[in-house]
Amino acid sequence: MSSIFQAIDLEANPSGKFWSPPESFTLDDITQNKIISSQLKLLKNQGVWKTREFILTKTCLYYCQKTSGNPKKMTVIKWKKVEAFTEESEAEERHGFKLGHAAVYQEFYVENVEVLEIWLIALSQVAIMPEFEEDYAIIKEIGKGNYATVYCVHDLEFNKKFAVKQISKEVVSKSSRGASAVISEIEIMRKINHPRIVKLYKVYENENFVSLVLDFVEGGDLYHRIQKKEKFPEEVAANFIINFLDVLKYLHSLNIVHRDLKPENIIMSSIEEDTEFKLCDFGLACIAGDDQVLRCGSPGYVAPEILMKKSYNNKVDIFSAGIILFIILSGRAPFYGKNPNEILLKNKECRLIFHDKYWGHLSRDCINLVIKLTEPDPNERLSAEQALRHSWLLSSGRKMDLLTPALSSKKPEDRSPDSGGSFLLMQRVIDRREMGANITFGPLDINSPYSENKQDN
Repeated sequence: MSSIFQAIDLEANPSGKFWSPPESFTLDDITQNKIISSQLKLLKNQGVWKTREFILTKTCLYYCQKTSGNPKKMTVIKWKKVEAFTEESEAEERHGFKLGHAAVYQEFYVENVEVLEIWLIALSQVAIMPEFEEDYAIIKEIGKGNYATVYCVHDLEFNKKFAVKQISKEVVSKSSRGASAVISEIEIMRKINHPRIVKLYKVYENENFVSLVLDFVEGGDLYHRIQKKEKFPEEVAANFIINFLDVLKYLHSLNIVHRDLKPENIIMSSIEEDTEFKLCDFGLACIAGDDQVLRCGSPGYVAPEILMKKSYNNKVDIFSAGIILFIILSGRAPFYGKNPNEILLKNKECRLIFHDKYWGHLSRDCINLVIKLTEPDPNERLSAEQALRHSWLLSSGRKMDLLTPALSSKKPEDRSPDSGGSFLLMQRVIDRREMGANITFGPLDINSPYSENKQDN
């Protein structure tokens, strides 16, 4: 199959040529987002070589003038494919790499293999790499969804485990959202830099698959942790939700809405620790907007305004967080039914019942926070920042000044690897069209230990 990134690369470089004139943000982009710079060679007509300085940032590659060293040309790099090559002749052996798609590409030559390796490592952070199988060996399958399979893999060079989300291009091409869903997921994950969110390291594409190389976390998901423990002690639940709300505060500061928060998408950092985790699966995530109406989420966790086909914002994540808090405190799910449609009906009605059997031993403050997080009216629902100041979290959980000290001293924009001019450029060309789609039914075991039974009502 053809590359799913070719069209978005053309949109990012609308001239239809590999190079275009630098834009007004160029110097800011280089200052804020520079990854590497060095001399590379271009082979021109009639065998004439040109040696120039090139600067790679998190979204662009700049071709510098020979005399001044200032950028003369630029190209948006994020959706271009990278391919290393070696040319052998009787006289010499040349090494280099090719960037681009189909007929729109540029070949760059380097002095030696060592320089080539440096550039390939730098480019792997921001461009699309070929042939995943050359760099990783699959160990085992660890998860499967509608259009992707997740594997634990072994990095052949660095002897390290990673998780790889392998997305079927054939399945994606037949879905209602098409390639735009994959583009959106990659674009959003490249913006994220938080210790409790799974990190995207590289993106690969071959004939059949797009492969996302991610953190491998060995503690299992929160779903299975709850199956094992049934519920968390109140203080543990408080510390867990502090960490979780801190993640949401970070995402929402970047205008990112996850839209599919549930225990299956929270991977625990270890088998012993119940408060440390990494949030994963940004396949339904989006950039917040006033006209957000796509119906998506998982039965039991999706916010009522989505089910009512109303426009919504990042408060849908807060609702899902409240449902997760309800479950880890009580060991029960608030909405139940014999099938997903029954669950969705209860979900839409949004009537939470706090049975004494499960809630009688818990403090009024923790129940109050659950209620405020799951408020049906999103205008009355707390934000992540407001929730973090709730009296229950300040008294039962860790003090806020101890919360992720490495992050608390930085502004949200400083923690994102995507800022400055390159970011502004990509904001102009990202395809945010979201075609109609039905509710995505995530795996929900009606008979799990934290599913509510009818006789409890």
